[in-house]
Amino acid sequence: MRRRHGKVNRWVLVGLAVLALVLFTFEHSSARYRRTRFYEEKLAAARLSKAAFKAVFRMRERLGIPIDTVNDPNKTGLVGAQYSELTYGRSDLSDALTTLNPNFAAAVLELLVQTGVRRGDQVGISWDGTYPALNIELLAVCRCMELKPVIVTSQSAGMWGANWPGMTWLDIERVLNEAGLFDYRTEFATLGGEADDGRGLSPEGRAMLAAAAESAQVELVVPADPELTVQRRLEAFRNARAIVSVGRVVADIGDPLAQVPSRVLRKPTAKMGSQGTIASLLKQRKPVAYLGNPTRVALAYGLPVAPVPIPEVGKGRLFFQRQYSVGLAAIFVIALALMLWFTVRYDIESYISRNPAPEEEAV
Repeated sequence: MRRRHGKVNRWVLVGLAVLALVLFTFEHSSARYRRTRFYEEKLAAARLSKAAFKAVFRMRERLGIPIDTVNDPNKTGLVGAQYSELTYGRSDLSDALTTLNPNFAAAVLELLVQTGVRRGDQVGISWDGTYPALNIELLAVCRCMELKPVIVTSQSAGMWGANWPGMTWLDIERVLNEAGLFDYRTEFATLGGEADDGRGLSPEGRAMLAAAAESAQVELVVPADPELTVQRRLEAFRNARAIVSVGRVVADIGDPLAQVPSRVLRKPTAKMGSQGTIASLLKQRKPVAYLGNPTRVALAYGLPVAPVPIPEVGKGRLFFQRQYSVGLAAIFVIALALMLWFTVRYDIESYISRNPAPEEEAV
């Protein structure tokens, strides 16, 4: 075969470029959607969350609490009032609406897996009533992953949360257990608020929360010192492999203004401060999954923010991922490399053309 002595004809290079583009298009179109890891558990948790949401909706109907269809456009019944006697702290309506997607349970599962928990492990849970839907999704993940939750509830709730009298988180938890959906009970509860003793709530609000704990037969802890409630949590979580903190529990973050990123934490951050349950647990080298900003979690996992309508269960990248054929891509790369090497080394133009281009016309 004749060796090349000049440059490669430009049209040969164009032909190789077109061939590379065709092979790339073929590889791209041949990609298939495959199930992600823990697909079965994610799907089961999302379905269980949806069933629990319906149970809460029926609970709200029985209590005769009207649904604000403007602020709860999907009519879930899981969006509370903007203000009530049980409201402590501000929270974003968009965050609350984002948690109403049952597929959010799949994101919670991914975070728990990142902490290193395995089936049968004990998991510490500290939450308030700000995101009741998210609390339900976490319970669903615990059941589908066969985890053993140790739950501490700070009863106050942020805006749009479980802040209706008679429909606090402890009330919801009791109803879900009675419905047979879960078998998890809060180990002890506090009043919540700024110091976990109900500070920031009215006397009527504190009395309602105390009555809710009594009705649910849950021990109510009213600490004389905020540090005491932190110590009670640390004692409760001593055997937990990981801890999940949901909402804006001041006892967890140490300061109402503390900035804690919503992700899995393994060491304290600069803006976190040294007070609170989370900082103490991180010093003990226990991983903490913090879920204080659901919207950021949703964006990180490709979930819609405040979706209307609610997405279908089991849809999205948390359940399916597009995968390309590595073998096919390798074959195409090798073939293109060989063709390029052959073209540079040998004068193929003299074989495919009756009038080979003179060398001065080549590039």
